[in-house]
Amino acid sequence: MQVQARFALGLSALLASAWGCSGAANVASLPQPQGQSATTAARERIKIREFADLPNCPSGSCLSFYFPTAITVGPDGALWVADDIDQDAGASAIARVTTSGKRTATFYYQNYASPSFQDIATGPDGALWTTDWGDSQILRMTTNGTFTEYPLNGAAPEGIVSGPDRALWFVENNVENASVGRITTGGRITLFTNGISSGAALQDITLGPDGALWFTESTGDRIGRITKRGTITEYSSGITPGSKPYSIAAGPDGALWFTETAAGRIGRITTAGKVTEYSQGITPTEGPVDLAAGSDGAMWFTEYETVGSYHVSASKIGRITMNGNITEYAKIDQSSAPTTIVQGPDKNMWFVETNANRTGRVAL
Repeated sequence: MQVQARFALGLSALLASAWGCSGAANVASLPQPQGQSATTAARERIKIREFADLPNCPSGSCLSFYFPTAITVGPDGALWVADDIDQDAGASAIARVTTSGKRTATFYYQNYASPSFQDIATGPDGALWTTDWGDSQILRMTTNGTFTEYPLNGAAPEGIVSGPDRALWFVENNVENASVGRITTGGRITLFTNGISSGAALQDITLGPDGALWFTESTGDRIGRITKRGTITEYSSGITPGSKPYSIAAGPDGALWFTETAAGRIGRITTAGKVTEYSQGITPTEGPVDLAAGSDGAMWFTEYETVGSYHVSASKIGRITMNGNITEYAKIDQSSAPTTIVQGPDKNMWFVETNANRTGRVAL
């Protein structure tokens, strides 16, 4: 099974290359920003609960098992999970989960190719929008399970987010170049490439506090910004070379926060482009994956370590305050590979465990 937590490269393979290859960054020896304070292993009392109520195959009925790749808050006040299954093993699924952890609806999807859901977002039209990397398309699904396909001519879409203009914005990669895309709720697609460096690989996109869209470039170690009119600016100053920025989210402090999976760091970038990195408090052999703002005024993130090709260990949930204090929590299945995390409708943090086919909840 290849873990693909909404990224073009399998997440397990990427983390294995980041930590297992000679010459990989040793975070413990890297200099720390001034004013950053260290934290030890988590001693605070928090409650984390895991729920095993996502789609699964009855024993012997399919060739593989499901692995959730993304989670979002739906228009109906529930959580919606994109749940993949390995190639040729069956139909992928989008599941509705309540804040009690109970699955109340499941809608299955399979195309002529193998669906590979990378991200999911609620659109301004009240539908769920998913990037389907395997079928090179954007997929729209109503809350009663009606699917509409919008092809992308061979490109691999990654992150997707609802924009400030009643459209959705996404990032995609192909063999020639990378693009930021805009799709209206009627399916009209516009691609923007001017201003993106050659060879860039785009991974995630979010709406910034300045009304622009911000995205990560894992190849080239850059953060990008695009206006509603399509003007793109890239920022690289202050980002550790080889750090592979992955996920990005707006923080409660008016800045953008992002993960550097290959360097074991959390980055912060202001809307003017000033970058600060934090790593003290993150276990040196582990890589942060996704992050989101919490109702407690901090950012919460997922992390784990990959040993060899696919063996996952040391899965954790992390928290970083606005002044860079990091705490790790290891109160989950250590081989579960937590990936996408969001603030739920109940103000708690919800995440998916890609290797364990579960959702998880951090009570705030």
